[in-house]
Amino acid sequence: MMYLSKVRLLSSAQAVKLISKFGRNGAYSAHQIIWQLFRHASERPFIYREEQEQTTGRPLFYVLSTIPPQDETGVFDLQVKPFSPQLYNGQRLHFQLRVNPTICVTDAKGKRQRHDVLMHAKKQVGEVSAIALQETMDKAAQQWLCDENRLSQWGVTFDNVPTIEGYTQHQSRKKNGAHVQFSSVDARGTLTLQDSERFLEQYAKGFGRAKAMGCGLMLIRPA
Repeated sequence: MMYLSKVRLLSSAQAVKLISKFGRNGAYSAHQIIWQLFRHASERPFIYREEQEQTTGRPLFYVLSTIPPQDETGVFDLQVKPFSPQLYNGQRLHFQLRVNPTICVTDAKGKRQRHDVLMHAKKQVGEVSAIALQETMDKAAQQWLCDENRLSQWGVTFDNVPTIEGYTQHQSRKKNGAHVQFSSVDARGTLTLQDSERFLEQYAKGFGRAKAMGCGLMLIRPA
């Protein structure tokens, strides 16, 4: 069983205190705030996506979890429902996805290192116009998403090349001082399910890396 929740912070002194406790430390703060709903879990049972409400400017979280969230603090507005979509092979879905695209590159000494796909493309292209650079980076993200092996693992094909809507570099620090740095890409498009069971298995785990930091949750609706 999976649960899909819409989570808001209430406008209260307790909510302000919670935000103050974790500071405004980017993705790591959001990660810590969502953890408050799963204090009853020993391991992270969730992935999430953070957005911003247009009317209030306050954070809004979509959370997918294997256990239902519990608000023991009284600072959250929770809308929780079981998530068990009835999917079938050949079904078309509109999707939004925030992912952390990375590749492993072998240097001259034979050492393999993981790189940000878009930053790697930027270094490869050299000095070009801002428009050409944006096109190059968008294409690199699209190629990463459209990799045939990756799509086979996800159980889908894309009906069209996904639209890249945003690229963000995240930097924050954990409570122990460790540096957290990663990038995320926002993409949207339409997909067709080739293996609905495999897709649901991947959906539960999340797509790509940095899933603890707000990447990997795909929002879907029938096309």
